[in-house]
Amino acid sequence: MKPEKQNLIRDLLDEDSGREATLLAGGQILRRRRQWRAVRQGARVLTVVALVAVLILKKETPQPVAPRMASVVPKAAPVSQVQALSDDELLALFPDTPVALASLPGGKKRLIFPRRGDEEKFITRL
Repeated sequence: MKPEKQNLIRDLLDEDSGREATLLAGGQILRRRRQWRAVRQGARVLTVVALVAVLILKKETPQPVAPRMASVVPKAAPVSQVQALSDDELLALFPDTPVALASLPGGKKRLIFPRRGDEEKFITRL
């Protein structure tokens, strides 16, 4: 045996060497290791339980069904029925409602409804 090991064994077996302190320190280290091992094992169990709970809840919640849109093909109006309205004829379609017709750059025109809710009442978007 090496002399270092012999000295260590002699120190441990010697009654004056503080054998009790060494054993207490070793016991404390082992106790701490055992506690950390239990904490890690508990964390693993909790992780598995949480994953199972998430998977079960995910299966139970109904998945939103994407609305199916029916394809409606508008009937093509004959070209002869399309008529352009004059500005006065367009404004006459909204009696007793304040409405304005604004000219935009590029030759476009836009109806403006100053009262809140009038646009939703008269204009429907497809």
